[in-house]
Amino acid sequence: MLDHIDLADPQFFADPGHHRVFRYLRDHDPVHWNPDGVEPGFWSVTRYEDCLAVQKDGVTFSSAGTNTLGQQRWTGDEGSGRMLTHTDGPRHTELRQLVNRAFTPRAIAKLEPYLRSIIRQSLDEALEQGECDFVDTVALLPVASIAALLGVPREDWTLLLRLTTAAFGSADQDVQTSPSARASAAQAHAQLLLYCQELMNQRRRNPCDDIVTRLVEAQDTGLLDEEDAMLFFDLLLLGGNETTRHGAVGALLALMEDPEQWQRLREDRTLLTTAVGEVLRYVSPSKHVLRRAERDVELHGRQIKAGQDVAIWHFSANRDARVFSDADTFDIAREHNPHLALGSGPHYCLGASLAGMELRLFLDELSERVGSATLVEPPARLASTVISGFKTLRVRLLPS
Repeated sequence: MLDHIDLADPQFFADPGHHRVFRYLRDHDPVHWNPDGVEPGFWSVTRYEDCLAVQKDGVTFSSAGTNTLGQQRWTGDEGSGRMLTHTDGPRHTELRQLVNRAFTPRAIAKLEPYLRSIIRQSLDEALEQGECDFVDTVALLPVASIAALLGVPREDWTLLLRLTTAAFGSADQDVQTSPSARASAAQAHAQLLLYCQELMNQRRRNPCDDIVTRLVEAQDTGLLDEEDAMLFFDLLLLGGNETTRHGAVGALLALMEDPEQWQRLREDRTLLTTAVGEVLRYVSPSKHVLRRAERDVELHGRQIKAGQDVAIWHFSANRDARVFSDADTFDIAREHNPHLALGSGPHYCLGASLAGMELRLFLDELSERVGSATLVEPPARLASTVISGFKTLRVRLLPS
């Protein structure tokens, strides 16, 4: 079954049939060696318990290299050992504490009225159009959230949305801004870093109560240098944008495919909490993270050598029937749902509370305002090893 399949090939993930391949891996080859192909060989762990164990063991499996598959594995990753996602131990804790207070449930709760108004406006505009690309409809919600925390002005949201899409979706030719994936991603990241540099210069002159001001203050105390601060901005913007955007689009598609679930949510909003968890599990916007073995280790009889990379496939863990009953079924009332969509251990997603609130508000307003949705054309999935998402989801919406 695995002949001619390369898990590092973004095009493989443009077909939803990739779920069948990962089911086979969980059952028959849970620690799978992917030979040299699109990129150098690497190991894959696909079962829930193995993904959980590898991600929590920062001593054996280090984050200090690169944290995703992609060209940076052989060209070098500028964030290695410096960014929050690329560090372990005391340095990781130090970086996390720098911005932790901006992401507490109490802090992000202040954004709820503002975000709800944006969702209402976006859905009302889509309903007025009748037919829309839902990827565009929800695009500004996560940008608005993370932009408010970072201190990015409203007039720059569209620019940052375009750059984050190019940076994360660059393996897909339809979203590339340059002839190659590598050049497209590098160009987008460079523009984001330059934008951050200018914003930090503004905050030095006029400090505000936002994350960019804290990044400037961290430079003054020696905790970060300027490049570290720009990389931190880049990371927060990218992470804050992708999870909610693709989670919301995937949620609509799942509700369209099972209208009974949508009706249950309309009739009982107490299901919103479990529905958010199920969207994160079922859609799993982040496909994987990468770790590097620091020592030789054996897992399920396979010998992982020091220096070899290990892909932790979150979306596969979230479909593991050993943990989740009816794992391929979308169930908004699912109670036992210890999903790994937001990671685990020390690297549990910094913005988990924000992502949860965004999706809760989205599902609430969707159920209130939209009576039905039908596909205008088949959805176009993003060709990406990193993001479970869509390039387009053209739908016809009718009001409640």
